[in-house]
Amino acid sequence: MIQSLFRAWLMTLLGAGLLSWTTLALGASNAALPPNTMTLAKLVGQTNPIDLRGTQTIFPVYIPLSERMVPDKVVLHLEYVNSIALIGERSQLVVKLNESVVAQIPLNPARPEGIADIRLPSKRFKSGYNLISFNIVQHYESNCEDPDAPELWSQLDTQNSYVKFEGELAKVNPKLSEIDSLFDQRWLGDYQLTVATPVFPTSDYATWGAMVSQAAAVHLEYKTPQIFHEVLQYKNTSDQKRLKNYQFPYLDQKPLRGRDAIIIGTQADLQQILGSRWSSTVSGPYLGVFPMDEDPQHFIMVVSGIQAEDVAIAERILGYMNFPLPDQAVANFNGLKMDHLPRFAASNMVSQNTTYRLYDFGYETTTMSGAGGGSVDVGIMLPPDTYVAETSSVDLNLHFAYGAGMRGDSVFNIFINGRFENVVRLSEIEGEAVRRHTITIPTRSLKPGMNTLTFAARMMTDSSAECQLRNDANLLFTLYDDTTIEFSGLDSYVEMPNMKLLATTGYPYSYNDDGETTVVGLSSNDSDVLAASWTLMGKLAEVMRHVSTDLQYRLGDLSGLDSDNLIVVGTVQGLDANLLKLAPIKLGEESLLQYARAAEAGQQPRYEGSRLWINADEYGAREFNYVNPSLQGNGLGDFGLLMQFQGGDYANTVTLFTAGSGKNLLATSRELITPEIWSNVQGDVTAWKAGEEEVYARSLGESYHIGQPRFSNWLIYHLSADPWMFIGVLLLFLLLLALFIRWLLTRFRETHH
Repeated sequence: MIQSLFRAWLMTLLGAGLLSWTTLALGASNAALPPNTMTLAKLVGQTNPIDLRGTQTIFPVYIPLSERMVPDKVVLHLEYVNSIALIGERSQLVVKLNESVVAQIPLNPARPEGIADIRLPSKRFKSGYNLISFNIVQHYESNCEDPDAPELWSQLDTQNSYVKFEGELAKVNPKLSEIDSLFDQRWLGDYQLTVATPVFPTSDYATWGAMVSQAAAVHLEYKTPQIFHEVLQYKNTSDQKRLKNYQFPYLDQKPLRGRDAIIIGTQADLQQILGSRWSSTVSGPYLGVFPMDEDPQHFIMVVSGIQAEDVAIAERILGYMNFPLPDQAVANFNGLKMDHLPRFAASNMVSQNTTYRLYDFGYETTTMSGAGGGSVDVGIMLPPDTYVAETSSVDLNLHFAYGAGMRGDSVFNIFINGRFENVVRLSEIEGEAVRRHTITIPTRSLKPGMNTLTFAARMMTDSSAECQLRNDANLLFTLYDDTTIEFSGLDSYVEMPNMKLLATTGYPYSYNDDGETTVVGLSSNDSDVLAASWTLMGKLAEVMRHVSTDLQYRLGDLSGLDSDNLIVVGTVQGLDANLLKLAPIKLGEESLLQYARAAEAGQQPRYEGSRLWINADEYGAREFNYVNPSLQGNGLGDFGLLMQFQGGDYANTVTLFTAGSGKNLLATSRELITPEIWSNVQGDVTAWKAGEEEVYARSLGESYHIGQPRFSNWLIYHLSADPWMFIGVLLLFLLLLALFIRWLLTRFRETHH
């Protein structure tokens, strides 16, 4: 009954338009794909079909292959549709693997829908990224034809086409220098990791588990690990063969088999289980990696030390290790020294009010050629709490050159996050080299976190008459890496709660400053709750691109925290009742829900995308009419719930992840870290269900602000957000001006009469 009530609650909000919902990218047809299978949709990052147009087109697809995978059989399953206007004898689709032809598929206009299963030679695959290119040749005339005729098209189905690998993992002989190969971002499918402790975790063990989970996520980069928790079990044995051949003969490895494992703990806590032979190698902060005795295709990593402080140092070193040393399986470290970093730090992060070259963001001078031209992407990150005034702008100073003899409609387009922003017309028939061409872009076109600037040249030859020989060797455009971008007027001020910022940047938990502590509070040290919290913290590390600088776990009692940033994970029944009263949805034995009644036009929340972080709703604040029914129980059922709110005495900002049971908490955490769900986290309430495709998000609570902007920007922000405040300030200014003028007139009379 409670589950049906909660479902009705969510559906009512959806029908009223007050819940923002999104249908996930991949349909149910792909849910039953076999292991080690990746759809083209996941490989190319789009669910729409791949369009192949013109007389000749090449579309590249990169397939990741882990160093630990030994492929035995690789099959490309391809589903496609081609135009019925093609000449079958002259039209074909050629498939290449790392530039070698592996298949030629004729395009038959009489049978335009096709399915092909192509056996790809496994020996031609290499660890890393393998290029499969779809090279299409299409004709509708035997003699001269328009190369851009609308009849020349074919489509590849991205959702039902896939690459399937068959094979097995190689046996590992790991070293610490190979950590990026152990936690390999090119891993096929979900990466699962067991974090094991010798006892049910205390707050220290919970913190260490979160840090090693974050370290794994940082090395995996784009693939968040699914974390499992196990309590290590002692195996009493007198088997001489086991005692002789096993690295850890007294460790019961059955619960660890089938996944990589990280064991954390002090030397004293681990000595009985891992043995005296192992403990004698520990002399300080310790990292060791070994093949699993009973599953040598997976590894066991041990993070340990003599004292608790040693373990903390070792797990931090694991998160920062990004250079291939030491080249050995075991290492003891004497300590850890770190340079102080800015509040937010990442390789592509801009500082405020500074000029950068594109080179600083990893871009290298690139030449685009041919009628198709081409495009290049440059990633630029803004601090997550950046605020700019509406009138602020960014100057892009382009350094480029292009060839002669182009048609007058040749252009160089500039896109920001996939949206067209500006253009340079390539109009000089003799060609041109331009040292500084300034384009002004409103700063509000950028968003907090990662922004993608796309530079795309579209060049046309001047010889375009039908059947005329065409020369496209002159179609050249070079964008130089000393092109600069100038930022000014940036400030630190952001409206909260804003879980879109959490999902894209990790804010407000993305500080690098040692003085900013993130506290994670758990309802219990149950394995499901622990694993759910560690999975969430791994996702935040992936988003932030670094491990948390200062992280502390608290079990149960959350009173007396000395932190501005709090994350709470647990079941509703185990959470602090006073904390739940501060949340946007009041959950407990009797929950208070919130529905809206639209009394007039405009009474519907709107998500403004990037405008949320820049300014208030351009049409002013809206007042909503609410109905607040109470519900016996929490009604969560199988749903997971993520909420963000101001924490009162607990913390400035609280992010709460909860579910009705530990089992559901863990299941929904697995779902939460997928790109399909995580990319739709927003507002201050987001709800989703394991195994289903809908995500529900909206804003229910009160807003507040974080940051210390300049007074001028603070005043502009709040005057634009509240028109009555603007009117009041204006009237006050006019009153003061009138009083000042009256005082001047009085002084003038006294002086001259």
